[in-house]
Amino acid sequence: MLDVILLVLKIAFLVLLFAFVAFVVRRTVRDVSGPVEHPAPAPRKASPPPVPAPSEPVVAVVPNVPEATPAERRKRREQRHVDRTMPGESLDLMAHIDPRLVVEASPVLAAGTEVRLEGWIMIGRSPTSDLVLDDPFVSQTHARVVPRGQLHFVEDLGSTNGTFVNGREVVEAQLLLDTEVRIGETIFRYEE
Repeated sequence: MLDVILLVLKIAFLVLLFAFVAFVVRRTVRDVSGPVEHPAPAPRKASPPPVPAPSEPVVAVVPNVPEATPAERRKRREQRHVDRTMPGESLDLMAHIDPRLVVEASPVLAAGTEVRLEGWIMIGRSPTSDLVLDDPFVSQTHARVVPRGQLHFVEDLGSTNGTFVNGREVVEAQLLLDTEVRIGETIFRYEE
């Protein structure tokens, strides 16, 4: 009797094993031969947008606008440039900007003192500097502010105590709006 039960279990196990192998082979063949194409569902008809109740805010529906090609974007950009400038002129971003350093705190300069940035500005303890800071932590020729195109940069000139922009010691850094520059114990803020 026990032999019959073991034989039935062996046969059942072999049937299950055969079914599993057949499933794996069928699945592998289907994956290798490519996905089965199912017919695409029919497109739905667009229903008109619901009319909002008087208490609901009205939301505008923007139609799909095709994306422009790079050539079309370049042509529009050139046209905007032509529209904004006169023939033979270039767009000057500095026309309405007044770049300056404003003293925030200093042992030698009054707070609120403005230093206009017109050309190169040499900063140091030397009397020949454009901006003289008689501070023991400032080198003779400590730093300079240099215009490059329409931007301004501060450059450290190998000073002993360094030049700091927004709390970090720099050799050179671009001045952005509200940038804090520290030279010795004097703190400036860049404004336009």
